[in-house]
Amino acid sequence: MLDRTDFAETPEWRCHLGPGHVIAFAFPHADADEDEDCQAPKTRPCLVLDVEARDDERLALIAYGTSARTAANKGLEIHVRRIEDRLAAGLTKRTRFVCARRQLVPLRHPGFRLSAATGSPVLGRLAGNPMSVMNALRERLRAQGEVAAAFRSREPKHVAAARSRDLILQ
Repeated sequence: MLDRTDFAETPEWRCHLGPGHVIAFAFPHADADEDEDCQAPKTRPCLVLDVEARDDERLALIAYGTSARTAANKGLEIHVRRIEDRLAAGLTKRTRFVCARRQLVPLRHPGFRLSAATGSPVLGRLAGNPMSVMNALRERLRAQGEVAAAFRSREPKHVAAARSRDLILQ
């Protein structure tokens, strides 16, 4: 019998996490910075879009997941609707991942919610059409990033300096 263990679903998950994994993460509320009375982040399924290394630290780019059918949190969405796709992803409800709401977090971040059974935050992995949609969106986001970087490289130095000051103040 073949062992189909996804090593991301083990205590060594940090070494095996990759694009397409669905994780349990305490994603902060959109208005948490502006509202001091805002409730604590809610643990929800999030989609790993990318994993990268910077300065000897691994970081995951994750997208917000929700089962709510509202007009809020729209844009660049990946829908997981079919029962087979939900089972593969470890989801119990129809879920949409909103890639317009994404965060880059270190893999040591305390927001990762580890399962008592596996020692991993990984719930499952996208399959089928949702995986294809995710890959297309990743390429689109990568292309947008390249265009933005090219634009920034052509702007006058005083504008770039002002932009970096603005980013630091935010």
